Amino acid sequence: MPEPLSHLTPMPASVPITTRGHAFWRGDERFFVKGITYSPRNRDLNQADRGAAVNALSPENFSELQEDIAVVRDLGMNSIFIYYLDPTKDHSEAMNWLEEQGIYVMVSIFTNLQVPPARPKNMSSFKAHSDTWPQYSTVLVEENLRIVHEFASYPNLLGFVVSGHTVRSRAHTGMAEVLRAAVRDTKAFIQARGGRHIPVGVSANDIRELMMKMIRYFSAGSPSERADFHANECYSWAGPSNFMWSGWSNMVESIEKTTRIPMLLAEYGANVRSPRVWDEVLCLYSPEMTGVYSGGFVYTLIHGQNNYGIIRIGNDGEKKIEREEFTNLQKSLSIVNARNPEDVIGSDQGQLPPGLEVASERVKPYEQWIGEFPECDDSWKATEEIPPFPGYWEQVVSEIVGREELEVASP
Repeated sequence: MPEPLSHLTPMPASVPITTRGHAFWRGDERFFVKGITYSPRNRDLNQADRGAAVNALSPENFSELQEDIAVVRDLGMNSIFIYYLDPTKDHSEAMNWLEEQGIYVMVSIFTNLQVPPARPKNMSSFKAHSDTWPQYSTVLVEENLRIVHEFASYPNLLGFVVSGHTVRSRAHTGMAEVLRAAVRDTKAFIQARGGRHIPVGVSANDIRELMMKMIRYFSAGSPSERADFHANECYSWAGPSNFMWSGWSNMVESIEKTTRIPMLLAEYGANVRSPRVWDEVLCLYSPEMTGVYSGGFVYTLIHGQNNYGIIRIGNDGEKKIEREEFTNLQKSLSIVNARNPEDVIGSDQGQLPPGLEVASERVKPYEQWIGEFPECDDSWKATEEIPPFPGYWEQVVSEIVGREELEVASP
């Protein structure tokens, strides 16, 4: 059996990832995201409060990051997904080290965007313009653009994801226009500050009835305001399953007919069976999926109160790897990553299926995509004219980037 991958010298994650057509690219080579979500638990709080957000890339958590990333590398992964960052902290030590370790980082932004308070039962249904825009404040925008400004400088930044956690049901779909404004303003800020093109996408909860409407909404319009990619959560593959039974075939077919936007799974890996089998990994990186999807993020590395996680933390704070689940996931990823049969972990235990990232060579031209907005109804506010957020651009860019005079195109 090969030695742990974390002991080997990795290929640095120094080549920036871009989107072109319906896919992600590292130079001229298609890039498949083989990642995991990463949210360390707060060890300084009592057991009931361990779920409090932790800045995983801060200097004070650097030693824990090094320990955890060794597990990520042993799994054969190339990316992590970070949900929370403190804009007042410096993250250069962690990001530079992750680059050396060959790890790309997807950063979630606007995670602090709040759903408007519920309206009284005797009042009319959700009204997007009256209820959502107060949530999109100057303070909120500045906090998130500070994160964008710092992380845009790192070559191993995989991209920014505007968090779609606020769209929790049909009653909350009015928040979609706020998320779209966040995508638009983030892209405008990146262009204004200069530097490389960085993909800016949007994530979505696992709500099947809204999935295609969300994808159509965020992929329509001009390149300056639409998302560069879409990342949806998907937990329909539950236990041993396959491409048809899981519903993934219907999902792929619907997306192929709808848009050319690059797609990722923001979270996957239902835990209806323990330990998880991870046969969906082999499907995700197979020709059945890679014509639409470019990989995704397993949920999750650190075990939490929802009973998900590869690494469990005991009451004493000690970490323990869920060994069988780790082994299943490692074997599936090793099949995907394999170029020679002898490189497959466990190949001495019997015949394993070949693991090749095979996708259609045809690149669907998302750059020329126009798309259509979903039809509007009382519960889906979808308008091509997003209300402008007035008067903050010159102030924000000057303050964050440090340039007093910077010409910024009006959003």
